[in-house]
Amino acid sequence: MQVVKKINNNVAVCVDSDGNELVAFGKGIGFPKTPYELNDLSLIERTFYGIEKGNLALLEQIDKKYFDAAARIVDYGSARIEAVLNPNIVFTLADHIAFAIDRTKKGMYVKMLHIGALQARYPAETEIAHQARQFLNKQFGIHLTQDEEASIAMHFINAESYVRNKDDEEIDMIQVTDDITRIIEEYYGITIDRKGFNYSRFVTHLEYLISRKETHAEVLSENEKMFESVRNENSRAYECSTRIAAYVKESMQWQLNNEELLYLMLHINRLTSRES
Repeated sequence: MQVVKKINNNVAVCVDSDGNELVAFGKGIGFPKTPYELNDLSLIERTFYGIEKGNLALLEQIDKKYFDAAARIVDYGSARIEAVLNPNIVFTLADHIAFAIDRTKKGMYVKMLHIGALQARYPAETEIAHQARQFLNKQFGIHLTQDEEASIAMHFINAESYVRNKDDEEIDMIQVTDDITRIIEEYYGITIDRKGFNYSRFVTHLEYLISRKETHAEVLSENEKMFESVRNENSRAYECSTRIAAYVKESMQWQLNNEELLYLMLHINRLTSRES
């Protein structure tokens, strides 16, 4: 196996004997000067094929322990779902886990959708999410609420639908994502780097939000106090999110509620603060 690009001392982009590119985790494999031939394959802990370039930046921003946790959850889930999963699920799930734990430590609880809304239609995915939440709470000594189970389940549902319906849905998602991005750019007077990692992360969260409509998920509004607080502290993000809500209502016949606006505000603020 040839190591062609260092991500950090323990992660690198490699090429296998068949010429396929992959991301490899292994102690010290990124330390030598690249490119070089890695002969001792016992150093490799994990490999990931088919990873989008935009997700590589996550490796530099997120602690390896969250990738390890996400990989264990995906391994567990893959054994219980009869479907091919988008390989990027490990990276997007690791990002979600890191963000969820950070929010929990700060006392921020965002209720996006109720797990009961998914259980009947996606019993395997919701059971995986239940086991995943218990694992994360024990692994990191935290208390993720049951609401996080719905978010974790949606990662698996999205990973399945990406592979199953990619050709049918990709054009619509590209159009919706581009339109929403233009709304943000025009409101903030900025140009967003569409090839950058921050944008890739935002798109992932936007796809999650939109997928809620596709699954007809019900939402229980129990975050009005947080909504009011975030709206008051981030008036520009709120105003921008209402413009996006107007676009969604007109183009998708979908009325976003306050919890969905809260979700949008958090990620609009996250995107624009880093783009600025």
